[in-house]
Amino acid sequence: MASPTLGKLTETVKVHRAIVLVVMMLIAAGVFVLLTAAGIAEFDGRSLIALLVVVVAAAVGGIAFSWKRYGRRS
Repeated sequence: MASPTLGKLTETVKVHRAIVLVVMMLIAAGVFVLLTAAGIAEFDGRSLIALLVVVVAAAVGGIAFSWKRYGRRS
């Protein structure tokens, strides 16, 4: 039989993981912007579109993985 404290701990761990994930995503986005800021001026329109497609595909894949992995747990 699980104690009420265990359920509260599990919920705390879920919140902590979500916060860490969001912070990591923000850091990654910041690093991405900093590393590509100088190169964006040299890109043409097709390069920017290709970059946007890759970034969106990676984001969708990451969200889908996380949703499948963590979203269905009760």
